Amino acid sequence: MRGCVETRNTQKEDEAALERQSRSARSSGLGKRLDPALKSWMDNVIIPALVREYLAEIEKRNRLATTGNTEVTSDKDGNEP
Repeated sequence: MRGCVETRNTQKEDEAALERQSRSARSSGLGKRLDPALKSWMDNVIIPALVREYLAEIEKRNRLATTGNTEVTSDKDGNEP
């Protein structure tokens, strides 16, 4: 009987350890797998550029909405009305 209890405890401990590993892998995110220099470059160059572009697009759309201009571009490629 004691062997069964020990086996169940070991199995539960193994499952708990796998869950902890899985959770820590999910929470670590992409940053843990990138080269630190690449992550730094993305954080300092790419992401700010993308944010600036996004904010400029939002400002443009807001300006069009407040002026009453009916020109609205598609989100797909900007060529469709």
